[in-house]
Amino acid sequence: MKFVKRISLFFIYPLSMFALGFASNMAIMEFFYPGDSKVKLQVEEEKKNQEETVPVSVSDEPIMTANTQYIVQSYNIVTGETTEEEAVSPDKFMGLSREKLVLEIEEYNKNPSLSDLELGFQHMELISFSSGKVVVRKSFEPEQEEKGFFLLNENHYVVVYDHQLSQVYMNTDILVEELPENLQNEILNMKYIEDEGELYNFLESYSS
Repeated sequence: MKFVKRISLFFIYPLSMFALGFASNMAIMEFFYPGDSKVKLQVEEEKKNQEETVPVSVSDEPIMTANTQYIVQSYNIVTGETTEEEAVSPDKFMGLSREKLVLEIEEYNKNPSLSDLELGFQHMELISFSSGKVVVRKSFEPEQEEKGFFLLNENHYVVVYDHQLSQVYMNTDILVEELPENLQNEILNMKYIEDEGELYNFLESYSS
């Protein structure tokens, strides 16, 4: 029993002295540097609060990303037909806001791609914008395919050429001399016929 008491005293006495020394040191520090410990605690608390603060985005303005669906509408000015397809958005559109995308489209209108120009490109415009989906519309005015035929006199017979006069479309058995005089003069000056319907009306009327 005495042995246990000796062991207890052996541990308790140093601990008591350590606690007493720590308390005395704090009292002396407070006496000579009043308020210093509180300042340290405040500084440490402020640093902790700053570390725990989560940065917030300055702006929640939507932008185009790799996950944004990019829809291109193609509008035919001549026929009024509109087609729509999902396409791969150009790399230069990535990260753009609505305002910046409009500016980029304006630049594209000044210098469109060769492939669009071949299709009769007129202009491009932004239809709708969100971070999830962007819709643009390209307007095209395709060149109208020239149609028609020319009637010529070759060896006294009427010969039908294509609209470019590049090749014979049809040979006929119609003698130019057997046609009315005014029609003869038109054929001698390369008479133009607008379409196949008018051509076949002529052939039916004057073929033997």
